[in-house]
Amino acid sequence: MGLTRKLIQLKAGIIEFTDFYALGIVNPDINFDENDRKAFLKACLDHFKNQPFGYISVRDHSYSINPLIYLELNKIENLRAFAIVSRTHIGRGNAKIEGQFYRKPFGIFETRNDAKKWMRAEVIKSIDTN
Repeated sequence: MGLTRKLIQLKAGIIEFTDFYALGIVNPDINFDENDRKAFLKACLDHFKNQPFGYISVRDHSYSINPLIYLELNKIENLRAFAIVSRTHIGRGNAKIEGQFYRKPFGIFETRNDAKKWMRAEVIKSIDTN
């Protein structure tokens, strides 16, 4: 599903990089703010350079996020898709609200494996159509 090439620790959480996507896990009880978004995005852009990629947000812990960050993420040309993994009904409901702000493929999943399969397919599809 994608060979892990790198794992990094940031102040707000960790990011695992594979060939086609980054998988981010935010620490518990974080208010994921603009500075955190910039740090995660910079790590992704530094890793992938101009290569197309997707981002999977694993919501194992409760934290708040401003859905307006998606307005900026829409502008990142090589960020081709976004997915959220949440095991809770409330978490998936929040993700639906967030998805209204994102204009590229957006998936909501209960398991990491389902998100990884979908993301790999979406990124490959975006490469094939460009």
